Amino acid sequence: MKVKAMIKQNNVLREQMTPFNRSYYEDMLLGLRASKVDPVRTEELLLEAAALLLEGQAKGKNAKQIFGEHPEDYFKEIAGSAPARKVRSKLNYYLMIPWAALTGLFSVYAVAGLLLLWSTGDTEMFGQISIFTILVVGAGAIVLIEIIMKWLSSLSEDDAPKPKPFDIKGLGIYVGIAIIAVFLGIFLDNLFPVISLSPWVSLILAVAGGLGLKFIFFKS
Repeated sequence: MKVKAMIKQNNVLREQMTPFNRSYYEDMLLGLRASKVDPVRTEELLLEAAALLLEGQAKGKNAKQIFGEHPEDYFKEIAGSAPARKVRSKLNYYLMIPWAALTGLFSVYAVAGLLLLWSTGDTEMFGQISIFTILVVGAGAIVLIEIIMKWLSSLSEDDAPKPKPFDIKGLGIYVGIAIIAVFLGIFLDNLFPVISLSPWVSLILAVAGGLGLKFIFFKS
């Protein structure tokens, strides 16, 4: 059974628990899911615990009588002995972002170029690309993702953005940087060569990029 299916089944079982038992069980759940135990094994253990709890509940027992005084103790030994989960390396992470961004870029060029080619007989702007554009998309994707991640990390516990007073100075700095970036981009774009790019080549690059994401960065 896949992890998503087990999570759905777990949610169904939790609905059958008494408020006290559910609260206790969810403490167990959060602790185990945050541990280094493999995700599949985690959900298997949680389903077993949920079934055991419901069985005891039917006999008039509560979670403490079944698992003990402290929810975190039940899976403590299993969590402590589990091998560490694989962590995506920094290099892998920073290679994946521009790879995905450029895959998206070539996908757009392929689709738009082929549509224009079939409808007008000319690929127009989608028949060529500047080296500068490729560099900006690749590097810009990393910057954008980092900004988004920092913003997400600044959210409050209830996932609502923390209210902040309007910062006119900060806005001015961002606008200034944006204007400089635009003019710098226009200047640098003229310094970098522009290469011809057939929509079919873009399509091949997009497909290759997608396969690379699947088999290099997201391989199991």
